[in-house]
Amino acid sequence: MSHRLRYLVAALTAVAVAALLPGPAAASPTVSLVAWGLDSPRGVAFIDSKAFVAEAGHGSNNPADCFATPFGNTCVGNTSQISWVNTHTGAHAAIATGFFSITLGREGALGVSGLSARGGKLYAQIGATAREMPPTIEIGKQAGSLLRVNPTNGHWTTIANTGNFDFDFATQFTQPNPEFCGQCPGTQEHDANPNDVLATSNGLLVADSGSNTLTKVGKEGQMEVLYHFPWRDPNFTNFPSDEVPTCVATGGGAIWIGTLSGHLYRFADTKATLVTPKDSGGNALLSHVTGCTSRGGNLYLVNMFGAGQFSDQTFFDGNVVKYNTESGKGEMLADAFHNPALFLPYSAKFGPDGNLYVTSGAVCNADGTSSFGGGHLPCALGEKKGGRLVKISLNA
Repeated sequence: MSHRLRYLVAALTAVAVAALLPGPAAASPTVSLVAWGLDSPRGVAFIDSKAFVAEAGHGSNNPADCFATPFGNTCVGNTSQISWVNTHTGAHAAIATGFFSITLGREGALGVSGLSARGGKLYAQIGATAREMPPTIEIGKQAGSLLRVNPTNGHWTTIANTGNFDFDFATQFTQPNPEFCGQCPGTQEHDANPNDVLATSNGLLVADSGSNTLTKVGKEGQMEVLYHFPWRDPNFTNFPSDEVPTCVATGGGAIWIGTLSGHLYRFADTKATLVTPKDSGGNALLSHVTGCTSRGGNLYLVNMFGAGQFSDQTFFDGNVVKYNTESGKGEMLADAFHNPALFLPYSAKFGPDGNLYVTSGAVCNADGTSSFGGGHLPCALGEKKGGRLVKISLNA
């Protein structure tokens, strides 16, 4: 399995401590906990008044489903699912279960990640790629698949395997060799990890964190890479060391792509232009983006992690940012330091009530445990354990 399969890297030794350290001041929208007990929640979507959450799962608890990899003990199972969440009571129940899930040692889980709704249907993107799964693991063939899901009965069909397509695209590039050229400009790991999907009138857009691509999937499953993001950090020890596209949104006549490197790109007319949202003091607002959505000329972006690297005090102070694409004005709406329910936020979508709903505790299992960073995470708020759905009230 390649070094770039993960989107979260390195062993964490001080997560719980770092999460308690002070962060920058946040704005004042009300942040409230909607639901908990979710299993590594990632994407969120709405159909009418119903909220749906993609849960990446926890791999497998069966030792027979585990094997050794460079990441550590890796376990593959069918614990990923899509759930309906009642945003008034917090109750939730799975509507579609048994999807591919993999835990990569101490680096959390990959499973159903991106979630988008259009025309009364859900579109779900499973992470990773079957190209890197052992052929003896049957459910591994599901890795990287893009699904159409009936939200009423949970029935689903496969539209395409974006992960395999993107992996094959990546093999045209020379892989980096840090011993000779650091980050090796112009190189690309042979990997794929499709992370987010957006359903549009012209097809489905997928941000792939492994192949560093924006991929379009047509109604008949035909695929094409719209753009490859070649940026590489000259400092090989930084996290991440390449672009890692994580989310895609549309607005203002363009496609917007956020990356784990803290970059935002405006894609139009086959060109990707780097945009740097800043607050009123001129401070950059993006650090490690995992989610993005749009409304009324504004982009709303989720930083799973705060500024800097693992050793920095602010790293585990994730936050949610608002950016006006016309005026260029930006602000932080809420952060995890001032709102513990937002710890490790991941994705965001607007509900029918006009408020922003954010998944958080992205690497927290339903029971409040986690394999990420050795398991030392604050994955519980008192008795309220596991991954969460949080509401940021904007409809004042």
